[in-house]
Amino acid sequence: MTMAFSDDTRQELARVIPSARCCRVAELSAFYEMSGFLLGRHNQFLDFNTSSPFVARKILIMLRGLYPDLPTQVLLVRSRSRRSQVCTVRVLGRRSAGQVYQDFKDQSVIDELGVPRKKCCRRAYLRGAFLCGGSITNPERTYHLEISTEQGWLADKILATLGSLDLEAGITERKGSLVVYMKDGGQIASLLSLMGAHSALLHFENVRVMKDMRNQVNRLVNCETANVDKTVKAAVAQLEDIELIDAVIGLEELPPKLREVARLRREHPYASLQELGEMMKPKLSKSGVNYRLRQIRAKARQLDKLVPKS
Repeated sequence: MTMAFSDDTRQELARVIPSARCCRVAELSAFYEMSGFLLGRHNQFLDFNTSSPFVARKILIMLRGLYPDLPTQVLLVRSRSRRSQVCTVRVLGRRSAGQVYQDFKDQSVIDELGVPRKKCCRRAYLRGAFLCGGSITNPERTYHLEISTEQGWLADKILATLGSLDLEAGITERKGSLVVYMKDGGQIASLLSLMGAHSALLHFENVRVMKDMRNQVNRLVNCETANVDKTVKAAVAQLEDIELIDAVIGLEELPPKLREVARLRREHPYASLQELGEMMKPKLSKSGVNYRLRQIRAKARQLDKLVPKS
């Protein structure tokens, strides 16, 4: 279920093709930095590697949109077990590979980390980085999105790009890789929106609303249960005080106001203070009832000291 949501999100993002040239270059540069290589003795090949045919198709579409006459080749290499595969989109020729590579280097950036200057390009860059090395946990379980890379400078760049969009993230190390991660539901929702994963965002937000509602209901139930427990314990203690007074001196010896409260408490052992106040004539406030019960409590403590202990 977790991987299904993550895979669905990647497939949705793989269908997002930027219209602006600068955004296509930015997203392709993310693909190249995450899993690309400049190969050959004379740098005559520029490769984009991915395990997803959907991502490979997107790379090819964007390359052909940017460079209509660009010579390209698509390679598919399967593992011996045939359980995994690598799709390679290859730009052929030293001149063509050099042109694409130089366009990546000529992007307008805002700092030494290489964060794209334009906001639209930053969104496209993060989309490419997520498609290459990202995953997201099904929100029904927990909130967690991450992008993994083996290169420290690239993890720093991804983190800085997220920060430039007012998104909070952290970096941790796992099995030799650096993982840029996000755990806040609201922040993850914002990133999904920025990357253009609108269907995933809708599902994510629906689950988040339901979880928040369940949590709120649970908090209210727990609070109500605690209040009921507190009321019952207080009522039991008040009944014990009343029984002690009655056994030692009799309730008739209490002042009329205290005697009335004692009688009502006996007749309605689990009524709230407000309910007891409503039964009195004239009616009494909750604080007024509480004050009289405290007087009964004080009287019971006085009498308890006089009772011989067996």
